[in-house]
Amino acid sequence: MVALGIRSLLCILGIAALGTSAAVDNTVQAWQLTQYCNEFYTVSNGDTCWDIIARNQNKFTMSQLLCWNNDINPWCSNLIPGRQVCIGVERPGPVC
Repeated sequence: MVALGIRSLLCILGIAALGTSAAVDNTVQAWQLTQYCNEFYTVSNGDTCWDIIARNQNKFTMSQLLCWNNDINPWCSNLIPGRQVCIGVERPGPVC
């Protein structure tokens, strides 16, 4: 029971994802982008969601980034370097 508590805490902090990132399927089909996406950003090593937003002049919110990229978890701990994420959509686009 204690191990489960520690593992849950590590997941909440995003630490557990560091050891499991190599096991994530890196195929394009596995990454869910909105169909309205028309701008992309390639994730760099060490990027966080906040880094991606800042590097794009805060043109979108965290809520929009997560909405446009359904597979990014709420803690943004599963970004994979080299993977493209959606950072802009056609208008009207999805409601986020």
